[in-house]
Amino acid sequence: MEFDISKFAEEFGETINWMLRNAHSKKIKDDLQLFIDNKDELGENPNSLKALDKIVRLIVTNGWRLREPLDFDSKMNSFIGDYGENFRTTEAKNKLIELVGNRRKKNIEHLFKYPTIKDFTENLYNLAKEGKTEVLGEKGRDNYLRDFGYWDRIPIDIHEMRFILRSGIYHSCSSKDRSDPLEKTHLQDVLTGFCKKHLTGFKVKIERKDGSAKEIDLGEYPGVVDIFIWSYCAEDRYKICTKKPQCGICNLKRVCLYAITNFP
Repeated sequence: MEFDISKFAEEFGETINWMLRNAHSKKIKDDLQLFIDNKDELGENPNSLKALDKIVRLIVTNGWRLREPLDFDSKMNSFIGDYGENFRTTEAKNKLIELVGNRRKKNIEHLFKYPTIKDFTENLYNLAKEGKTEVLGEKGRDNYLRDFGYWDRIPIDIHEMRFILRSGIYHSCSSKDRSDPLEKTHLQDVLTGFCKKHLTGFKVKIERKDGSAKEIDLGEYPGVVDIFIWSYCAEDRYKICTKKPQCGICNLKRVCLYAITNFP
């Protein structure tokens, strides 16, 4: 059997629907609901405390999950409770610097140069389009932007890298001048191209808190596709395309380049 990216895309769409019906569907739907809620909140409140909380946590962890100090969660929650919308006072700023640690002092000081969190976010998005960042590292930048409404940003980590390379997405959708599999920005471009060419018109529907629904076109928003890829691979979700791929139970084994090549 030969690899066909169109057939892969079709089966991948079916796999997304499968993920939305099975064991971890609630976690995925909660993630997507959070993206919508965060986008709405930052649009309504330029100094969103949820956005501040996310930024500070990403500063502390350098963008990686599950790396906060053991007592950080309670301390951050206490900070939000104590200062709330008054987090821009000198006292609050100093307390926040104390919370993140002196070596990250400049990150907080730079963040506070912006009149609002939304101003910072919009500038960060413009920097991201140029391959630049500030306050946050590259992964933290894309994680934050994706989570707060800029759904074209893709926080690439090892899960997505494995999936993009094994599946054949990389081999079919990379360009000659953006074809280094070790460059995360190249893999972001590859996934963006795949979504635009092969997933346009494929929509997922998410319920809002007010009872209304929003349809998200995955061709336009590769950052949302990313959460499905991550969920398919991650150990605490479907754990199929892991370090040791579980090809025998994979929904994509008939259309994935790796599976076709190794298990013809």
